[in-house]
Amino acid sequence: MPQPLQVVRAYLDRRLCVNEQADLTGNGLLVSGTPEVRRIGAALSTSFAAISSAAAAGVDLLLVHHAPWTTIDLHLRDRKLAAVAAHGISLYAMHESLDQSPTDSTGGSLARTLSLTVQRAGGADLAIAIAPPIAFTDWLSLVATRLRVRVRAWQNNPVFQRIALVPGGGGSTQYLAAALALGCDTFLTGEGSLYTELFAHEVGLSLVYATHGATEFPSVCDFAASVADEMAVSFVTIPDPPWISGGGRAPLEVG
Repeated sequence: MPQPLQVVRAYLDRRLCVNEQADLTGNGLLVSGTPEVRRIGAALSTSFAAISSAAAAGVDLLLVHHAPWTTIDLHLRDRKLAAVAAHGISLYAMHESLDQSPTDSTGGSLARTLSLTVQRAGGADLAIAIAPPIAFTDWLSLVATRLRVRVRAWQNNPVFQRIALVPGGGGSTQYLAAALALGCDTFLTGEGSLYTELFAHEVGLSLVYATHGATEFPSVCDFAASVADEMAVSFVTIPDPPWISGGGRAPLEVG
């Protein structure tokens, strides 16, 4: 049964507390398309590939975690918004609003997927969870299996009890320092830098990379599916091409 776009928008705005977000270019309705929603699609990024796939799948409302930002997409932002509009698709972004949601945060959702007991999630990018009673290496295998991705890890601490999670690009040393201050021995994120690895080694914090896409996209899909269920409309996932992962394998790797 189709739902009016404005009804779905109002529901999303309330659930995600969009009016409380500082960045309205990355949270909320960015493009108004067809006035009725019959099918919701979930994509991680507002890529041209995702837009084309959404149109081919008959999506009326595309929910994305990564909006097209002027500071990141540069001159492509307006082209992407125009492409969405040309297909009659509505575009709704949910970046900080989903990451920091009191009930649907990406960090809390990721922790539950990885068999962790959530202690703190929502209200901040960093989630805190308790590790299961298994060895660190066994848990890494679980992470790789559940997320269906290659995991990279540095075991810099013999203790494996308290885990901090920042899905996506959470490799800032400020996040790692916050995790230490909260008594964590392990830090999981999607991707980082040389400085992330060096800092983690020097402070004795075990570090796990599981790619930007794999640590965020499942949470985005779970949220979008729950919205579709609540609105009684159909739902489809719109994955990025496999080589766009953020920290995963490239199409060409030499040496």
